[in-house]
Amino acid sequence: MTRNGLIQAWPDFLMALETRFAPSFYDDPRGALFKLTQRGSVNQYLTEFERLANRVVGLPHHFLLSCFISGLTPEIRRKVQAFQPISLPQATALAKIQEDKIEDRRKAF
Repeated sequence: MTRNGLIQAWPDFLMALETRFAPSFYDDPRGALFKLTQRGSVNQYLTEFERLANRVVGLPHHFLLSCFISGLTPEIRRKVQAFQPISLPQATALAKIQEDKIEDRRKAF
């Protein structure tokens, strides 16, 4: 890049790296996490939830748990809430079990 004159000093290089690879000011993983809802399988939802949650710093554990449960489909959410899970892995396992039960009922008919 020195050949074309874009970067002439170390600070210019650092600025170019930040401009190229840093998240945009419009990138809001926290907002996206709050709005995330299950549209496919529980596994697909969990993958996207974890991707966003890993980009958000400082959210308490109980808040992430609540956020995960609230984004589940209503049918799965109600059943998971009935068990009052205390951890994200527990809520995830319950959601997968409920999804399997729903799928089994659909296959039976």
